[in-house]
Amino acid sequence: MGWFGMALVDVLDDLPQAHPNRSKIITLLETMIAALAPVQDKTTGLWYQVLDQGNRKGNYLEASGSCMFVYTFAKGVRKGYLSAHRLDMVTRAYQGILDNMVEVDAQGLVNLHRICSVGGLGGNPYRDGSFEYYISEKIVTNDYKGVGAFILASVEMEASCK
Repeated sequence: MGWFGMALVDVLDDLPQAHPNRSKIITLLETMIAALAPVQDKTTGLWYQVLDQGNRKGNYLEASGSCMFVYTFAKGVRKGYLSAHRLDMVTRAYQGILDNMVEVDAQGLVNLHRICSVGGLGGNPYRDGSFEYYISEKIVTNDYKGVGAFILASVEMEASCK
């Protein structure tokens, strides 16, 4: 879902204003944020590895998806694709990332924790799309897809909150 959201908001940068499907892409972005708002963790502002199963044993708040959502929605607000009232939701999520997933170690290095190592679909029985599959993937620190999304989210939050 995070990759999908980033693709939606980024493709709008290059899609001509008069493109006949531009409004459909913006509607998809609006639909996505509306669907993710109710499953956002009330305490931290983050999202779970399996988005709609936050109360299930083994599910966990996941960094890369949360960072991707912050990037997507902050950029969507800044560009005017999403309502400005959504920035409160995004700001809460970004603060949740900083408070719960980012650590500065004794050497002053920044680490991003709780990143799902990999997730996908395909194969038999591997990657069957089940809850059990998604929560069984290794949880790592400083995986590039998480760190990259965190950098994008941070830059976008800086731009969106000016």
